[in-house]
Amino acid sequence: MMAKLVKALDPRFDKYREKPMSESEKVRENDLRKFDEQLEAAVKMERENYTPQSEKELVQVIRRTPREVLSVRNRNLISGAMSFGKRRAMLITMPREDITFLQDSDFLGPLNLDKLYKTGDTIFPVLNKAKKVCGIIRTNELDLLHITKDQPVTKLMEHNVVFARDDYSLEQLLAVFLRNHTDYVFIIDKDENLLGYAELNTLIAILFNREVKDDFEDDASSISVSRREI
Repeated sequence: MMAKLVKALDPRFDKYREKPMSESEKVRENDLRKFDEQLEAAVKMERENYTPQSEKELVQVIRRTPREVLSVRNRNLISGAMSFGKRRAMLITMPREDITFLQDSDFLGPLNLDKLYKTGDTIFPVLNKAKKVCGIIRTNELDLLHITKDQPVTKLMEHNVVFARDDYSLEQLLAVFLRNHTDYVFIIDKDENLLGYAELNTLIAILFNREVKDDFEDDASSISVSRREI
């Protein structure tokens, strides 16, 4: 190693030195450098002016975008929004066989309410004699202090019942939630058969491609809202 270094530095060993480029080689080297610069400029311009010609191409651009520019959270948001109108209501429907129903002839008291609580659900549809939904019982909104004995389900239930069809897009389903000021919609088919129900919070989670959480509960207080730290 030392011998080679001496030979490289010692002027007596010219044969070890790199021969200078000829004029033709210099011209070729210069042409290659210019070509590389022009190619780099062309690629840069193409990227700046590139317009996706399809949704598939747009998705590819999003995937290639560095995370420093587009976070995973925002990628999910874009993905959820892009597919929102294509997905159907059945995607977020709780199937009928998984639902605990009440009858409009039932009575609710401490014992029956305890049975409902043990199911882990908080919402229970109420069916009439024709097996049609006529109301909803929300156990998390009942005033248990005043339910000391059995009371008719019809006196405790909500009567605001809203329906959507199973082939509705999620966008159409969202419109149903908004125009009826509800967070709970029953899903039926074209023959009016009840297939299940959908909840607004599940729909929002699909839209944002993640669950939306906020523990703040004092929205009715302007003072609390104005002083809230975000």
